[in-house]
Amino acid sequence: MHCNYFNHKQVKRLDFEETKEPLTEEQAVEEAARCIQCEKPKCVKGCPAAVDCKEFIRLVAERDFDAALGKIMEKNPFPSITSRVCPTQVQCEGNCVLSKTGKEIKISDLERFAAENGKVEEKEIVENGKKAAVVGGGPAGLATALELREKGFAVSVFEAGERAGGLPLWGIPHYKLPAGVVESWVSRVKEKGVEFVFGKKVGKDVMLPELQKEFDVVFICIGENKEKGLGLQGEELQGVLYWNEFLQKFNGSSGSFKGKKAVVIGGGNTAMDCARVAVRLGYEVIVAYRKTRDFMPCYESEREKAEEEGVKFEFLLSPIEFLGNGRLEKVRFQKARIEKEQFIATQETVEMEADAAIIAIGQQQDNSVLNETELQGKWIEASSFSMPLKRTFAAGDITNEEKTVVSSIASAKKAVREMEKLGGEGK
Repeated sequence: MHCNYFNHKQVKRLDFEETKEPLTEEQAVEEAARCIQCEKPKCVKGCPAAVDCKEFIRLVAERDFDAALGKIMEKNPFPSITSRVCPTQVQCEGNCVLSKTGKEIKISDLERFAAENGKVEEKEIVENGKKAAVVGGGPAGLATALELREKGFAVSVFEAGERAGGLPLWGIPHYKLPAGVVESWVSRVKEKGVEFVFGKKVGKDVMLPELQKEFDVVFICIGENKEKGLGLQGEELQGVLYWNEFLQKFNGSSGSFKGKKAVVIGGGNTAMDCARVAVRLGYEVIVAYRKTRDFMPCYESEREKAEEEGVKFEFLLSPIEFLGNGRLEKVRFQKARIEKEQFIATQETVEMEADAAIIAIGQQQDNSVLNETELQGKWIEASSFSMPLKRTFAAGDITNEEKTVVSSIASAKKAVREMEKLGGEGK
């Protein structure tokens, strides 16, 4: 059955300018002054990096912005990034005691204000004569590199791409996180003396055993940015894109696809990002999700923003085939029904016209980094940050249940502490 789903009113084309305005100094001081300075601040427990929110907010209220930034950076070296992308509604702000009244302290806004108005006090580096390799130039890799460098290591970061920054640089829409913000903090890491080796994929261009021989310690911080495919017929058609390919190509793009139709497959935050980027490119956008609205894993605020920008949602649809002659023309879906709180596939199918289909059903680690090691072909499991390889440790999404930037940063510090505890030897 063919249905014309694309009959909703398309909103005017949006752009990639940052949508959230920063606080002025007076607004920041006034907001900080609302903090009741709890004796046992739940906001700190709500932060994966355990940033002392209570103390830095007090310092903002006292207009000591340098000290406020210093307090944040004791635990979080990249506050300009995390203040823009952290899911604060379930972290610091969601745990603020004032959230019960609907008037929680705007901790992320205050963090951004401190990051943009405070001055960083640089630490003197005492060289220790040791060398460290960091695999991956995303937030975990950058945080690990910075932590190691400040402890005196000569650090080399191996990044498969041509620029450092990882997912925050290319995978988070620029209307949330401008590329320049990420690049400025990458520059800070470089200024510390960290060396970057670009265009070298560990596991392909350079092998992990080589790094283990050349460096005293190796940290794997590759994230989980490899796409998950559907394995459906027609997936190779032009116009069928995975979320990471789509965002790397079009995030911040000025290209226009006015009048064209895009279907985003998935229901998580990444799917919402893809949908909102597609709207900015001029597409009419539908998000197709296999369950109902209440089961969508994305944050409600993300879905609401997508809806405000003209994205339409269709539920109880699972893709079964991509149709077209060399290029995508339609996506065929199988309908589901709800029976006794279970989602049951039906025999009914529908087709949706589409110029683009963006698959955003999740991501996984690229375990090719383990090629030519005794762990080749296995998945990296390093919840304790120490890998079963000599002098090799791990940080970032491959060690975290919560796949957020601030969790990756927190894991970097934990991984370095684990290395110190084990004397750099690993398991």
